Amino acid sequence: MDKKFKEFKTRIDRKINVMEAKISYMHDGLKGLHEALGDFKEEFDLFIDFASDNYSDHEKRIKALEKKIS
Repeated sequence: MDKKFKEFKTRIDRKINVMEAKISYMHDGLKGLHEALGDFKEEFDLFIDFASDNYSDHEKRIKALEKKIS
């Protein structure tokens, strides 16, 4: 009985080690993804600011043209 128990314990311990390694790998991957999303957000925010400034200028030009036509 003792031998069988040790066999089970050994197999279970191996499986636990594999799961711990995969959890650690997943944690590192999620941390990298979080950082990448943060970098993307910063770039996208800059783009949105740029686009909104240009859109505003475009709106002003359209309104000026509409006034000239009217």
